[in-house]
Amino acid sequence: MDLVTAILSGLDAFVLGYVLVFFVVNVAFGLLSARSIGETLATEHVRPALDREHDRFLPHVTLLVPAYNEEVTICDSIRSLLRLRYPSFEIVVCNDGSKDKTVAELLRAFHFVRVELDYDEQLVTAPIRSFYEVRGPLPKGLTRLVLIDKDNGGKADALNACINVAQGEYVTSMDADSLLTPDALLLAARPIVEDREGIVAVGVQVGISNGSLVEDGRVVEMRLPKTWIGRFQIVEYMRSFAQGRVAFASLRSLLVLSGVFALVRRDLVLAIGGFLTKTMRSKVGIEYCGAGVRTVCEDMEIVVRLHRYLHDKRLPGKISILPFPTAWTEAPENYRDLGKQRSRWYRGLLEVLSYHRAMMFNPRFRQVGLFSLPYQLLFEAAAPVLECTGYILFVVTLALGILSLKALLTFLALATGMNLLLSTLSILLCVGTERGTTAAAEGLSLFRYKRLGHVLLLLLTGFLSNVGYRQYLMLWQLRGLWDFIKGKQGWDKFARKGFAPKPAG
Repeated sequence: MDLVTAILSGLDAFVLGYVLVFFVVNVAFGLLSARSIGETLATEHVRPALDREHDRFLPHVTLLVPAYNEEVTICDSIRSLLRLRYPSFEIVVCNDGSKDKTVAELLRAFHFVRVELDYDEQLVTAPIRSFYEVRGPLPKGLTRLVLIDKDNGGKADALNACINVAQGEYVTSMDADSLLTPDALLLAARPIVEDREGIVAVGVQVGISNGSLVEDGRVVEMRLPKTWIGRFQIVEYMRSFAQGRVAFASLRSLLVLSGVFALVRRDLVLAIGGFLTKTMRSKVGIEYCGAGVRTVCEDMEIVVRLHRYLHDKRLPGKISILPFPTAWTEAPENYRDLGKQRSRWYRGLLEVLSYHRAMMFNPRFRQVGLFSLPYQLLFEAAAPVLECTGYILFVVTLALGILSLKALLTFLALATGMNLLLSTLSILLCVGTERGTTAAAEGLSLFRYKRLGHVLLLLLTGFLSNVGYRQYLMLWQLRGLWDFIKGKQGWDKFARKGFAPKPAG
């Protein structure tokens, strides 16, 4: 019994140390993010991105829109893109073998005409069925609106097909269910203009549109969803983007650019073989990941591979992120869909860490190899396993009669308090984010929840997420671990509800 007690005490000390290190690192992240947010907002206040609306020196950009069974949201999303204020951009939509009316909805809503395009298959994809293009007047700044209809090959395959058609110097990876602010491209291009040779990719913070009012492809008023599941996810997104990714970008070690909207240099995407698919033929891609492999976390994988390529070739390159949202997405509205999404995300994380394990703890890859990848392994990949182990230890020590109620309550209070503090810090960073007066006056930045009741409800949500919600996601992550071990490749896509329209009057 003494040996068992000693082992359990050692495990308790390990778990306590793990939680404290996680807390200290994330508080540091919050401070780094606060500084970065302040600097970016000051720049926007002095030089609003809209001032560059007619700047012909901005890079030509191609928006890549992969779509699979998106009939509910695809037209609103495209209308959102047509509102973009940017001097030169094009939109390439790829229907990835949808089984619903995605193509029919696009043909109905827009004036697409079937055409033959000069298709250079630099990246191998599933067979192309047909090309369509809008012929006629286009909004100012938009040079082309193209639709590709192809056999199903997955999101990464659809993005590669779009890249083959793209003419832009930079391409975006984005979701067909996302909405962008009209100045999203101008904001994303600002870091590129300021450091043309150094910036290779730019990401943005993402907001959840559930509950907000949408009018003709634009979020006109931010509101909290009526369901707790939606509120829980809003707090999660705030912690992930405002506290985590902004800090990682400050340390030049950002590993994830949200698939909702991100900007990447096209020549580098081609150089590393495009997004990871089973048909990848690039020597760089196969060398790094192996032939015939795929991932359900293509947005993270391509960023890690980009870091690896730049370090291998000793090329300069920095990945930046905007500290305020310029894009919105629809989150799952029921717990089963949410669970499947998080299981897939966790499985994708394990896939990426496995594919690029040679970078882990490798000083050749600097901050990425020595900090951000180990962080993902220790505090993201290992977290659900350690948390589940903690619950098992609780049951075992309770059964053996060696559980100290005082120690347990102290630990639970400490863990809950630290988690609440981190959530509160993220929420305050987000709700206090207000861009320059020019943009705000035109309604181009609508991230702030203006009602005090909304802010207080978010703070309460951060507290309540500790009980039940987090444990539910942990179980689905463990299922993702099991799926990874089995080698599952499925996507488990959830059905979209559609954006809430602004009521008449």
